[in-house]
This record gives sequence, structure tokens and C-alpha cells, in this order.
Amino acid sequence: MAAPMSWRRLLHSVSSPALVGVFTRISDRLFRARDRRRGSSVLLLAPLLVDTDPLPQRISKPPGSARAQGTEGLCAHFRWMAEQVPAFRVPGGNIKILTSPDQFYQTMKKRIQTAEKRVVMASLYLGTGQLEQELVDCMEEVLQHSQENGHSDLKVSILLDYTRGSRGQINSRTMLLPLLQRFSSQMRVSLYHTPDLRGLLRLLVPQRFNETIGVQHIKVYLFDDSIIISGANLSDSYFTNRQDRYVLLENCREVADFFSDLVEAVGDVSLQLQPDDSVTMLEGMVHPYK
Repeated sequence: MAAPMSWRRLLHSVSSPALVGVFTRISDRLFRARDRRRGSSVLLLAPLLVDTDPLPQRISKPPGSARAQGTEGLCAHFRWMAEQVPAFRVPGGNIKILTSPDQFYQTMKKRIQTAEKRVVMASLYLGTGQLEQELVDCMEEVLQHSQENGHSDLKVSILLDYTRGSRGQINSRTMLLPLLQRFSSQMRVSLYHTPDLRGLLRLLVPQRFNETIGVQHIKVYLFDDSIIISGANLSDSYFTNRQDRYVLLENCREVADFFSDLVEAVGDVSLQLQPDDSVTMLEGMVHPYK
């Protein structure tokens, strides 16, 4: 597992053209979303870039049950978060906790097969085993079905890390190439490449070790207006015996739109995988290592 780059190091290097492009692109996309409650734009990275208010002093407990008192104290304690970042109200009935790797895997397969407008997946990498191939097959089936029914509005967007996803001759890229070749108008594969890995460093550091410089580690598994938030990668061990956290938010369009925009923003500043296994940058974007 690659060690994440510290925020101090990230902010120190923000003067590089590549990182300026990254933050500019993310800011442009995320500022489109409006905080429904306040009616003003908010930035996802705000807590990292501004000083937060000091933690509130202990509040005297209002009369009532112990449960009510605890709820009031909790709301006051975390109220500052809603002042800095987007906040979404999700009914408790729309939240489901998945309890096992197999349930996580089977839920993803089912949601992919029933998706009608979008599948958005972000992970460190996609494995190359049989279980991962079955996941790719589900995407192929739903894309084929959408074309046969004349509903080609379904879009599949996948964001992975470039270095981890390119490791070895058989890798995440080769797993997804058949989909890109068959459904190029409906399929997008973005490979984030850290701008810190460039020049002589990129030439000298071998595969696997180059992942210690920095990787894309977002985990989002989104199907129409439902989303699974987890720490699990798209790999067989995470589908069988490697326990992680899995929270399914169902029919939460605002939350799904927010995470979809986030993945697309990072995807816009990433390398775009082409059907011939080459990579390109979107027009106007700063190349991460050239």
C-alpha cells in the first residue's frame, strides 16, 4: 500500500503548474454545486485551506431525556462542519450497512446490472482475477442492453490510479480495454497520475515503488442515484475475505450528484485511456509528467 502524500507537502508543492491545474479544475466543477440550505457555493477542500473555529465549549444539557440531550450536544459539536463543506440530509431509511465482502461484491454486481443512466466507480485499481472479470462482464451486459433497447444514455465512468492500474502486463487497463473498444461513446476510463512523479524520478523509480510517491485513493461506487461509500478496492480479496466498511445510500440524488461531480473533476485532470491502450489529456489540461 502506497503511503499517502502529506497535506503539508501537497500545499507546499501547489505552486507547480500541474497541481494548480488540478485544484483549478476541481474548484471549477465543485463550485457549480450550490449548498441548498445556504444558497452559496462551497468548496470540498475548505476545511484544509481555512482556519476552523475552535471546538465549542461544553453546552449545558437541556431538560429532557438523555437521548435528546446527547443529540443536541452532538449537533452543536459538529455544526461547524456544515459551515465549511456541503451537507446533505439523508433519511435513515435510505441508509443500509453492508456487512461482508461478498455482500459488497454482490450488491455492486446487482446495481450495475440495473443501472439506467450512470455507473461511476473510483478506486485505487481494478484487479485481474475472475471476480473482477465478472464485474467487468456486468458492465458489458448493461451497456449492450442499453444499446439494444435504443437507450444509449447510460454512461460508465471509472477513475483509477495510473501507476497502480498500469502495474504488470495484465493490469487494470487491459481489463477495461474491451469495454472502451466496444462502447467508446458511453465509456470513460480516467487514470490519475500524480504530478510529483515526473522527470528523472519517473525514469529511475521502478513499478510498484513508484506508487509510494503518491496515488489516487478515492473510493466511490455509484449507480444511478445510489452510492456505496467504502474503503475497499476493486480486488478479489476485498470481495471475499478482506473486511472493510460499506455504507449504501439509496435514492440520494444530491449526494450521488456531488460524488459524481467529484470523480469527474479528478477525471478531467487525469490521463484518458484510449481503445489502443494509449493515454491522452483533455484539451487545456496540464500534463502531469511532461
